[in-house]
Amino acid sequence: MAKVIQGKEIARRINDDVRSEIQRCSRKSGKKHLPRLVSITVGHSEDAEIYMNMQKKTAEHIGIDFILCELDASITQEVLIEEVRRLNEDKTVTAIIVQKPLPEGISHDKIIAAIAPQKDAEGIHPYNLGRILRREADILPCTPGAIMKILDAEKVDLYGKEVVIIGHSAIVGKPLSLMMLNQMATTTVCHLGTAEKGDLAAHARRADILVVAVGRPEMVKGDWVSEGAAVIDVGINKTGDRIVGDVCFPEVSKKASIITPVPGGVGPVTVSILMRNVSRAYRSQNVQI
Repeated sequence: MAKVIQGKEIARRINDDVRSEIQRCSRKSGKKHLPRLVSITVGHSEDAEIYMNMQKKTAEHIGIDFILCELDASITQEVLIEEVRRLNEDKTVTAIIVQKPLPEGISHDKIIAAIAPQKDAEGIHPYNLGRILRREADILPCTPGAIMKILDAEKVDLYGKEVVIIGHSAIVGKPLSLMMLNQMATTTVCHLGTAEKGDLAAHARRADILVVAVGRPEMVKGDWVSEGAAVIDVGINKTGDRIVGDVCFPEVSKKASIITPVPGGVGPVTVSILMRNVSRAYRSQNVQI
């Protein structure tokens, strides 16, 4: 039976470190204001509101000023970009996050590209993604950063291991694959083409470390997983009155060595990595270390 990884404990340790780092940087720089994270929402989304409330609670706990910028769903892309640029110029703003989903007609990629790289709380600006390739990244994409932190906390050795990532999104699968390669893991990324060929399960069975981030409830079954694999479930799906991941937990937990539950696994750590990014942005903007 797998060890179930409780993300809250890993997140607590990150939050403690971030709080200490903010206090140290504030003393060294002589800055009296807290690091400030501005969260932009466009229209209303229940899912975004839940995630945003988690961010707000964590930020306040560790000493980050969380400001909500609520914009009407009728806003145009051009006006939203102007708002982002205004925040870029505001020296009291440390970092910016744009909550998804955005209304139809607004490109998330274009909005993220408008954020100043040094204020990119999510670590997904093209400049920051490029720094992963060069092994220079300080601000990391939040979910991939959380996955790497979980594996490190569990002392999972990546060197030479077979890592299979199901899902190749620009905010999870693609950057995570680079981070895995940087740790000398043998990395396979599966996507729609893999599924259409009927090869997903075969790739998954080869994995020493399996990461699933596709948004399909309980897609990965027990017979997809090799005995003793480490399984990281990024998905979060609502089915009736249940919240489930992309992995069929009852089946897979019987074969894996470690597994992250949904909810309570990757999610809390993702929020803490976001706050760590804000702290690092604060340090780089205020203190030369």
